[in-house]
Amino acid sequence: MRFPERGLHVSWSFWLLILLAAIVSPITIVLSILLAAALHECGHLLALRAFHVPIEGLRLSAFGAVLHARGAQRLSYGRELVVTLAGCGMNLVCGVLTAWFSLHYVWVEGFVFAGAHILLCAFNLLPIPPLDGGMALRHLADGRFTRLLNLAVSALFGPLVGDAVAALAGVLCSLALLGGVVYLYVQTRSGALVIFAALALLLSALKELRLARRAIKV
Repeated sequence: MRFPERGLHVSWSFWLLILLAAIVSPITIVLSILLAAALHECGHLLALRAFHVPIEGLRLSAFGAVLHARGAQRLSYGRELVVTLAGCGMNLVCGVLTAWFSLHYVWVEGFVFAGAHILLCAFNLLPIPPLDGGMALRHLADGRFTRLLNLAVSALFGPLVGDAVAALAGVLCSLALLGGVVYLYVQTRSGALVIFAALALLLSALKELRLARRAIKV
């Protein structure tokens, strides 16, 4: 996702998410998630810098951080995929290393930090735009790596396969995620904040699908 602003911009939804998280979760968990999210974005930043793409801006919202780098549009599909998955890769490496260190040196708080990394990695790999998984699916489809899937979706949506695949998969996964968290809430009476996050992702995925269908009609 790209946006026209330059510099650092913080959305009101980001502060709302921090406030809700601080109310319903221990401060240790909140700080662990924030640090894991910061390192996640560092993974994207390092990948962009490795490909000599300058960073022009940063926007923080409830969906995470979005780096503004117009030079990324000139990257190949393969390099775009590397940049997209670099954040999850950073979380995975940090999570595994932190868990190993905590296990060998009996650092109990380290398991909380490691868990935050692993959960953030898994969450961002969901194929729901604007999460990394949804963007990676779009790059894979546009890059012709999934030819059989491209042919099937092309028959339904037309030539704009990448956007259609990502949007459709995002809606289906959002519905499954929402159903799962609602079921857990009914069973445990906890996790209301996750329900709001799932609803936000579903609305975002529906918007992406609507834009994809509109582009196809044009």
